[in-house]
Amino acid sequence: MIIQFDIPNNPHKHRQFCTLLDNVYLHNTGKDISKGDVEGLLSIIHDSKAVKAGIHKETQKSGDRETYFPNSYNTSTEFDEEINDEIFLIFDATMHNYMHAFFDLFGNCLYFDILKKERKLKLGIPEEFWVDEGKNNFVKQWLILYYGEDIDVIILKRNKTYKIKHIILPNGIYWHPEPTGHQPIMEMIKNASSKISPIKVSKNGCYISRQDTIKYGWYHKREMENELELIDKIKEELDYDIIEMMDYSLVEKIQLSKSYNNIIQQNGASNLNILFSPPHTNNIVLTNPKMGWWINQKCSDYSNISGCNLLILEDIGEIINDPTQPLITDPNNHPWRITDVDGVISLFKTIDDGSIWSSQ
Repeated sequence: MIIQFDIPNNPHKHRQFCTLLDNVYLHNTGKDISKGDVEGLLSIIHDSKAVKAGIHKETQKSGDRETYFPNSYNTSTEFDEEINDEIFLIFDATMHNYMHAFFDLFGNCLYFDILKKERKLKLGIPEEFWVDEGKNNFVKQWLILYYGEDIDVIILKRNKTYKIKHIILPNGIYWHPEPTGHQPIMEMIKNASSKISPIKVSKNGCYISRQDTIKYGWYHKREMENELELIDKIKEELDYDIIEMMDYSLVEKIQLSKSYNNIIQQNGASNLNILFSPPHTNNIVLTNPKMGWWINQKCSDYSNISGCNLLILEDIGEIINDPTQPLITDPNNHPWRITDVDGVISLFKTIDDGSIWSSQ
């Protein structure tokens, strides 16, 4: 059964649906997803056929309403545990990336909130996403922040098969970074983050370093070659804090985003924190030459929702093509460098006196 939605201000009508199935067998394969490969973590069987709806990423993107994988059958009816509740599956095949996955998650929550008004639903979540540490911990943190500590969740444990009386499989409504259709999701993220209050910080501003992506081995290869030089000058000439977002919980990230008057950062996943900022915050974004064409519009969208000041610095750097390195297939993921660090620092110094805003 297809449950159709009509989401205001979202043009993707072909994606606005969930699939309701009765008496399914869901198996958590226990696959290692520590490196971000989530495809194949869950297997769902209905009427002896392998279910594709709500599971297969490319099918979701196209809005394909085909419920089953063709020519794929499994007649096994063995299971470890029976669930007689109607559950709404929170699962996405790319639940490992920061900003992209937030939008996927809240797109599902949007469906859940609508259905919850008329149905007795519980959230069903693979054990791998109901965790306090690791790349996937944002799922638990966001859901508790959005729904509260008393959220009703059924944990689908590793290497177990469940017979589920009723399950709702959401189709992905929005795919970051599409240019339209994310307004209701941004509002949901903003409302969740509004529950967090700022903290006291000793410095007027901070720089969000991407050195943590090097330290933790993040797969994006868009490091700023002279970032350490930039960091030294920011500390020396601006006396700003240097923070690495991977070292903080979701709540701590939101607190920091609400606490500094000036926040400097490169293009990247941390740009979402512009959405958390109070109106008095000055957000300054250093544009990677390969990324500005898509992510800077997102920064503007976030700023429009939060009401904060936003300064996007473009044409300040150059891409580094190193012939000794393997070919980078993703055109957005090249290392780069700022061509005039001292000039950028001089521009930063005009932020506090307000002259930079009057010149825009």
